[in-house]
Amino acid sequence: MSLPAAPHSIDDAGVPRFGTYQGTLDAVALDALRGEYQPSATRRLLTRKKWVYGFVATREVAAMMAVVDVGYTSNAFTMAVDLGSGRVLADAGFLGLPRPLVTVGDRPGAGLEASFRRPDAQLAVSRPFGDERYHFHVHVGLPLLSKLSCSFDLLAAGASPPLTVVAPVEGGIVNVTHKWAGLLGFGRLEAGGRSYLLDGGVGGLDYTQGYLARRTAWRWAFACGRLEDGAPVGLNLVEGFNESRDDVNENAVWLGGQLWPVGRARFTWNKADPLERWSVETTDGALKLSFKPIAAHREHLDLKLVRSLFVQPMGLWEGTITVGGRTYPVKDLPGVAEDQDVLW
Repeated sequence: MSLPAAPHSIDDAGVPRFGTYQGTLDAVALDALRGEYQPSATRRLLTRKKWVYGFVATREVAAMMAVVDVGYTSNAFTMAVDLGSGRVLADAGFLGLPRPLVTVGDRPGAGLEASFRRPDAQLAVSRPFGDERYHFHVHVGLPLLSKLSCSFDLLAAGASPPLTVVAPVEGGIVNVTHKWAGLLGFGRLEAGGRSYLLDGGVGGLDYTQGYLARRTAWRWAFACGRLEDGAPVGLNLVEGFNESRDDVNENAVWLGGQLWPVGRARFTWNKADPLERWSVETTDGALKLSFKPIAAHREHLDLKLVRSLFVQPMGLWEGTITVGGRTYPVKDLPGVAEDQDVLW
């Protein structure tokens, strides 16, 4: 099934263009919304959330990073794992002040700018106009005590198209997400006394912005790597988020130069021990996967008015992907799973 092309803007006369699309919005201009979709200044401050997440992996190593603008505060996190030995090379999370020390721009494609800065952490993502690559930079640690230095690019040119979803939010207003996986990666990671070349890797990104509900929860799977024949592949699956209408669905596979939408995802996991094996299947049978975690990034925060229970294991996926009338076996596909329940 081919998805319609992404519209030039998220709204039509101030009303969100709800739907699932292929391609990229020029900008996520939430300020253009009107009427019932236009929040008060106070609600805008409290409910507008923006983030950019990046992931890259080779057969040897996997790394991820995120910059999150919550409005009244910010946070960032990063993790890197040696996939062969299971060694955690870096695992760090940071709370920060609001803008201008954190920025997440309104453009998910060309023109993207996002950054988080503290003395002990600098994370940034950019894609200048006219540039066919996303550039990710992570430096964690104080001078002379660096724990992680990672710079990688993801190549947009020649890739399968990205997925864009504009979804209504129960208890909120609207959410816009731009997912892209299966992109060719380049770069270098230095941590734990080792240097890892990322050239030939595969990666992806998640750009999300919306007026979200005070309580937001989901399960998520994201993976990027290569099939046994060397073909790049990526996948994005979610349960509990962006599911409010039949025409909004962010579940997809990037394979063979195409974006393949798939059915709703259903996760099985041990909430008490996220390092046990996970499984996920789509309702149309397109994906039947299991996940073996290696290590997990965790963030548990309880400030009464604000609470976050967040765990994101990194590890390897296996199983089958069936798209375009063909079934592809998946083995040792690097990626993450996630269980998130946040009051913000």
